[in-house]
Amino acid sequence: MRNLFAFLFRYHVFFVFILLEIIAVGMLIQSHYYQASRFASSSNAWSGQILEHFRNSTDYFSLKKMNHLLAEENALLKNRIQKSAMQISPVKKGQYEYISAKIIKNSYNKRNNYLTINKGSMHGIENGMGVCINDGVVGIVRDVTKHYATVMSVLNKNTVISTRFAKSNHFGELLWDGKSHYFAQLHSIEKYVDVSVGDSLITNSFSSIFPEGITLGTVNRFQRDETENFYTIEVDLSVNFGNIDYVYVIKDMLKEERLELESKQNE
Repeated sequence: MRNLFAFLFRYHVFFVFILLEIIAVGMLIQSHYYQASRFASSSNAWSGQILEHFRNSTDYFSLKKMNHLLAEENALLKNRIQKSAMQISPVKKGQYEYISAKIIKNSYNKRNNYLTINKGSMHGIENGMGVCINDGVVGIVRDVTKHYATVMSVLNKNTVISTRFAKSNHFGELLWDGKSHYFAQLHSIEKYVDVSVGDSLITNSFSSIFPEGITLGTVNRFQRDETENFYTIEVDLSVNFGNIDYVYVIKDMLKEERLELESKQNE
């Protein structure tokens, strides 16, 4: 306290000068219309900028909540579309339910990559469910607890996704070679099939995990060896695994019925 009084006493002349300057400027503004209008205009601009920066800051800190709400809303819209489609073709279209979940852990630069999501068995998540985002396929649910689940990413040597060309019914299997997280490899495409760079790949009806038509990627490059019966095809993945936040877990409500029927063919 003593130091504060000493500081004020030492610089009291300066503080008095500042106070008098403020009073003088105030009297000038009040006594002249032009200066008053300019001051009002400038103060409005300053206050507007300050309020805008404050609003941008609050918007930034509320992005997490907004993203969560958008993900939940998107899942709700997907489910409504499914219910509407069910009235037209209940077996083909309306059999899927989408559950939104947030990624709380993600790896994409290892040999076997996994994601952890904040939804589990109490939310209806089960082993073997497909996981996607609007851009395409993310992976397959592996292990599930009450509140959490792990997802075996497309970027995993054990993940095999059944796919086909969007322009034809020629199908193959998408696997990852463990190198770049931007690219995967398409197998089992015979050399007589017409393949071009840029061809789109989607999930096919052979899969009991994903609905037909979800994007996987596009052909980035391919090679045809005359001594082999199949192409070597590199696929540019549609999902950027280094930049995903929310996902949708796909529940096939007719999956058990299909698997039970197909299992009888092996008896």
